[in-house]
Amino acid sequence: MFKSIKSEQDIKDFLDQTNSLHDGYILGIQYVNNGISVNGDEYCFDFEQTKLILRILVTSIYDKIIEIEFEGLSEWQIRDNQSDILDTAVFFDENHRIVWTDDTFINMENLKNTSYVIAQSMKWRVTE
Repeated sequence: MFKSIKSEQDIKDFLDQTNSLHDGYILGIQYVNNGISVNGDEYCFDFEQTKLILRILVTSIYDKIIEIEFEGLSEWQIRDNQSDILDTAVFFDENHRIVWTDDTFINMENLKNTSYVIAQSMKWRVTE
C-alpha cells in the first residue's frame, strides 16, 4: 500500500521508515508521459499527466526495495554512477511542490548536481 507525502510529518515518517535511503542503490526508473496530445498542427503538453517511478534497494534496512512514485513532474534528473545514496532530502518548495533529492539539501542551485525530482505529488511503499 502506498503512503502519500502531504505534510511535514509524512516526510519525517518517510525518512525514518526508509532510513533516509542510506546505502540505497537505484534498481529501476520508469518515466511515463500521458500528457502529449495533438490538436491540428499543434502538440499540447500536460505535465500533470507525467509520472516517474524509482525503485531503490536500501541495504541499510535489510535489503528492502522502496518504490517512490512522483506525479505531475516539473523537473527531474537521475544521476547514477553506481555509488550508494548516503542521504536523502524531501521538502515542499515555495510553490507547494514536493522536492526529493538523493543528497542533503543545500540550495536549489546545488540540486542540479544531484538526482532530484520536483513534482506535484509523491507516494512510496516497501515492495520487498
